[in-house]
Amino acid sequence: MKLCDLNKYIYIDIAEALEERFMDSEELYVRFLKKLEAANELAVVAGLVEQQNWPEALRKAHNLKGVCGSLGLTKLQAQLAALVKLLRSEGFTPEQVAAQLAEIRPEWERTLACIRQLED
Repeated sequence: MKLCDLNKYIYIDIAEALEERFMDSEELYVRFLKKLEAANELAVVAGLVEQQNWPEALRKAHNLKGVCGSLGLTKLQAQLAALVKLLRSEGFTPEQVAAQLAEIRPEWERTLACIRQLED
């Protein structure tokens, strides 16, 4: 799959990410997308949620939100922003956090699957 085809399958603003953060270098951009796919940080967040390590889950989710924003992954960024907001709120339940993660997971998996298909 070519980079320009990604927005047919996932919510991504390639033009803005390239221009604003990757100096119009498609090669650099693709390298960073592939790093996101390799790291699978959502699994790390989910593990921290299972352990109910809320401060670390918040930190990791916040970092991942920023990475997704930098990569132009608009829907994932918005979904992770909602998770961060929930984790910062008082009185949230583990069930609410798990439900939020369950909402993110399909877009996350779709995104990683598309990145795996990118040509170098």
